[in-house]
Amino acid sequence: MAAACASFWLSLLALPALAQFSDMGALTQRNVVAEATAENGVVAQERAFAAGRRSAWDRIQGMVNAPRRPTDAELDRMVRSIVIEQETTGPQRYSGRLTIQFDADAVQSFAEGAEVRAATLPSGTASESPISNTPATPVLASVEATARYASLNEWLEIRRRVVAAGARLDVMAITIDRAHLNIGLRIPIGMAPETFGQHGLQLTRGSGAQNDQWRLGLAGRS
Repeated sequence: MAAACASFWLSLLALPALAQFSDMGALTQRNVVAEATAENGVVAQERAFAAGRRSAWDRIQGMVNAPRRPTDAELDRMVRSIVIEQETTGPQRYSGRLTIQFDADAVQSFAEGAEVRAATLPSGTASESPISNTPATPVLASVEATARYASLNEWLEIRRRVVAAGARLDVMAITIDRAHLNIGLRIPIGMAPETFGQHGLQLTRGSGAQNDQWRLGLAGRS
C-alpha cells in the first residue's frame, strides 16, 4: 500500500505544471487592465488588447514551464477568449478591464516547444480575440478584403462575426474607418458570401484594383 501511494504521488509530480493549475482557473485571468493610446481609437484598442494579453500571461508564466517568452502572435494564438468587463473609448485612447482565458492545449503546446494552433472559440463569448480564436480546421483559401465601419464598436462587431463564421482574420492595416484584412476561409470562396451573410455580414467583390478585391461590412449598411 505504501509503495502504491508513493507511486501515485510521484505520478502527480510528473504531470506538467499546466495540468496541475488549469482546473483551478489559473488559465482564466480576470480584471486585466488594458490601456493604450494611438492615432485613433481602433488602433488604440488593438494595442490595448495586445497589452492585456501580455499582462495576463505575466500572471501565469511562473506556472508554465515554457522555454522562452511568447511573441505577441504566439500569445494571440494561445488566447481562447477575451471578455470586455468594462471599457472606455475615445478618439485616440482605449481603456478597459478584461477577462482573458488561455486555451490549455495551446499553452501546453507552447510549453513543450510545439507549434501552437489557434484556440477554439467557445460559445457565448461576449467579445473575442479576433485573430486567434478560430477553429483548427485547415484554411482552404485566403481573400483580401477592405472592411468599412463607422465606429469602434462596429469594427469590433465585424471582427466578432467573422470569427463566428469560422474564418481566420489577419489585420494587415487599420485606420479610424476601415481595415485591410486577409481572411482565411475554411470553405470554398464561392460559399463565403452566403456563409458570412448567415452571420450578419456582407461580403461582396470590389473593383478588382489593389486592396479592393473584396469588401466587407455589416449587413444592411451602405
